[in-house]
Amino acid sequence: MKAAFVLLTLSIALVIADDKYTTKYDSVDIDEILKSERLFSNYFKCLIETGKCTPEGRELRKSLPDALKTECSKCSDKQKENTDKVIRFILDNKPDQWKQLQDKYDPEDLYIKRYRAKAAERGIKIK
Repeated sequence: MKAAFVLLTLSIALVIADDKYTTKYDSVDIDEILKSERLFSNYFKCLIETGKCTPEGRELRKSLPDALKTECSKCSDKQKENTDKVIRFILDNKPDQWKQLQDKYDPEDLYIKRYRAKAAERGIKIK
């Protein structure tokens, strides 16, 4: 379920604060990003470091490894909600991008193994 947090990626751009991530980017319209091939592609390329990043994309890419390690313990409820939405979208619609995100952020399958059951509890089936 690493990708769940990988997909914090598109849903939120995080800046590490003391004990919580900033909510500065919680108003980003995730649905708009997921509906637009261009926007989705831009965020995806930022995350895998093959394209330019917006400020929120850059912060997300920087914070994503910590979110994976800490089970998103510093995430707001909105960030967690958006994460689930993005993960479902990528699993259902972008399996190739899912694989690339896994390869980059979880090459040893540590997070997938750790989060698979929790994802299933939320109705997300990780293969």
